[in-house]
Amino acid sequence: MERARVLVHGATGYTGKLVCAELARQKTPFAVSGRNREKLEAVAREHGAAEVVVLDIRDRAAVEAAVRDRAIVCACAGPFAQVGEPIVGACARLGVGYVDTTGEQRFVVDMAERWGAEAEKTGAFLVPGMAYEIAPADWAAHVAAERVKGAPETIDILYANKVDGGYGAATSRGTKLSALGMLGERDTYQFVAGKLVREPPAEIVRYFALSSGKRITGVSFPSLEAVVVPKHTGARTVRTFMAVGEAAGRALHGARKVTPFFAKGISKIGARFVGTSREGPPPDERARSVFEIVAVASIDDKKGVARLKGRDMYGLTGKLQAYAAARALAGAVHAKGLVGPSVAFPPDEALDAFAAELELS
Repeated sequence: MERARVLVHGATGYTGKLVCAELARQKTPFAVSGRNREKLEAVAREHGAAEVVVLDIRDRAAVEAAVRDRAIVCACAGPFAQVGEPIVGACARLGVGYVDTTGEQRFVVDMAERWGAEAEKTGAFLVPGMAYEIAPADWAAHVAAERVKGAPETIDILYANKVDGGYGAATSRGTKLSALGMLGERDTYQFVAGKLVREPPAEIVRYFALSSGKRITGVSFPSLEAVVVPKHTGARTVRTFMAVGEAAGRALHGARKVTPFFAKGISKIGARFVGTSREGPPPDERARSVFEIVAVASIDDKKGVARLKGRDMYGLTGKLQAYAAARALAGAVHAKGLVGPSVAFPPDEALDAFAAELELS
């Protein structure tokens, strides 16, 4: 049997299974990898995977054997700060395409420093955050920058995620573990005046207008946009914000100086509870989840605004990963090194492809 050119690593997790389901729906042959043979074989049976690879990521030779000759690896296993680097390194060394579902800023900063140059040398593309949240926001930032007609001084990006009337969205166990790990980070960044600078979460509170005209409060938080957006927009300052209630925004901002002292302990305690939580939101709950991303680019007194609306964040992630796989198989990804989604998957083409899932205004 011919070796599958697409490998889904972490295929037995909540997001990994959604990626496999979408690849199967699109009739794209793929292999699955992870730690547990029994679970991998169950996923392979359910979704028709062509190959099962049981993988110990501590074994460099085994990781390289799993990755070699693939067109792309779709990495879904997290927390990425703990388990992600072996796959990134193997792809960079072997010139294999890589996309992942991470939202962990520190992981991406480290991978850019350690593997970006190697990937450029071998011709590999490494695209972090090819998922909801990051990819649509990166595309929206690119569109906003184009609308302001010049390299922006600032780009502010807001995520407003909503389930059953409240801001904040139901998340998978893996997302919760990644978020808790980020709480324990002492170094969190925003891109300010042309460089990454340490800045605590909720340092900035800002107001945004949604497409409905509603004014909403956003608090700054560390995300991948600080790493990837400046490279393709030329923006001097990029910050990411999460929509919260106005009172919550004030409280988070007021506690920002003391939060880092408690965060690490909180993250360890929280991880124990998360380990017993449900794997992820069921389909009916996902269907009720909606989001809006607002990107505001500014230069002098001019503003360019792009808004993207959609629903079912996890289902969208599966489709984004499958889209990346299809483009790689078609030989249509020409980027090299560690780059943002907008560089590897041009916004005009991508937003056309996702017109049914993402409403641009």
